[in-house]
Amino acid sequence: MTYRFPAIAAMLTALTALAACTPNVRHGSVPTAIKAGQSWVVTRPLVAAQVLDTCSRDSPGKHAGGVSGYWAPSRAQVEQLEMRLSQLQPQIAEPEKSDRQYVGIESQGRQLIYINAFTLPDHPTINPVREAVRICDGGARFWGAVFDPQSGQFSDIAINGSF
Repeated sequence: MTYRFPAIAAMLTALTALAACTPNVRHGSVPTAIKAGQSWVVTRPLVAAQVLDTCSRDSPGKHAGGVSGYWAPSRAQVEQLEMRLSQLQPQIAEPEKSDRQYVGIESQGRQLIYINAFTLPDHPTINPVREAVRICDGGARFWGAVFDPQSGQFSDIAINGSF
């Protein structure tokens, strides 16, 4: 293929070579030291709002004034959250084994992190960094919670309804 602009051709060649050397890692995943499930930080406000629009459980997005804005949690905040996932037991069995989407929400002047937890198949057709994972029913395999990075505490733990 020929290009009118040599600089663009050189840049595309370099990007192609770089892509061939890059390991196959899901874009947007958050690597942590102790992670059985996969986790993704959702940063696009439209997708974040869709994550909070849960089908068969409560979430801060379902309450008037519950969410006043969105922000992007840092890697350190996500790691802090993931190190504390065991605090969700016994309400949530083995929370660290769930796949999770994290959405930074502003609520009543505080920055909180909403957790949307689910189980993806081995070869998912959905990209959790770009799309909301919304499951109706499904029971305890699908849950949500709010994490406060300031206090290190979880609240608003909710499990999907049964089939």
